[in-house]
Amino acid sequence: MSLTFGGFSGGMPSLTATAATAPSPTPATPAPSPSLSGFPDATNTGPVAGTVFQNYTGNYEVRTDGAVIEGLRVTGSIDVHANNVTVQNCEVNASGQIWGIAQIENSGSGLKVFNCHVYGVPLDLAHYDACHVLDGVNGAVEVAFCNIHGVENGVDLCNYIHDNFIHDFANWVAKDNHTDGVQTYGWAGTGGMQIIHNTIISIETGGDFTPTNWQGGSSAIALIEGQHDLTIDNNLLAGGSYTMYGPSQHGAAPANVRVTNNRFSTKYYPKCGAYGTHAGFNKAAPNFVWSGNVWHETGRTVVP
Repeated sequence: MSLTFGGFSGGMPSLTATAATAPSPTPATPAPSPSLSGFPDATNTGPVAGTVFQNYTGNYEVRTDGAVIEGLRVTGSIDVHANNVTVQNCEVNASGQIWGIAQIENSGSGLKVFNCHVYGVPLDLAHYDACHVLDGVNGAVEVAFCNIHGVENGVDLCNYIHDNFIHDFANWVAKDNHTDGVQTYGWAGTGGMQIIHNTIISIETGGDFTPTNWQGGSSAIALIEGQHDLTIDNNLLAGGSYTMYGPSQHGAAPANVRVTNNRFSTKYYPKCGAYGTHAGFNKAAPNFVWSGNVWHETGRTVVP
């Protein structure tokens, strides 16, 4: 799927980086598993077919409010220091960066990221600083139709996350990495987050691991205590310790948490995650809803 956008095209905003050179080759995207029919995968996320790319090496800085950044193939990162910026149809090899695409803290708001491919190329521990990526996308208000892999955390501190393929994390045991598909640490007590129609496969296949010698990631979804007015709907989820950590891990009872119509796969573990599908959801919280959640392979109900 793709999105059509209108409005201002920001052209080339303020830049701070080296001269453009050809980036490192894009790694082959790991084959999706389990069957993703009807859900995001490598065929319907990332830049749309026919996108013409301009190569860029370094930290591409955006400082123009309302800019639309499109068709960049970046070896480095895209750092947004402006308001209401859209980044779309871009490819970011973020190896060695803190993030691939980010709204820089206290430097604007309103970032939207659509149809991007953001990844790291995890090597060995000796090259950790040159290949580790903390976050694929950080601080956006919306992330959609993106393919994110080879990083420690897929999407961090973002409001509306939908139609993404987030998978195949990188973990180095000696560095005590903590891999999550979506995480919100630092957002305690916030409201309104939506996680809708994503495929999030929380296994680690990079760093100290490979696609044939993998282990479960920390989680597909890791939420901080007290998040309220929260929607997790129609996602395909697998892997992790627990696949989801909710906003009631320490006894909080945030209102209006809705977990609906999600599919939990047993591809990697019989319980979806190593320990189970979820922890930290309070059934007694005001207006809590758990409905329509099923095992992907059988269609049987997953109980709260």
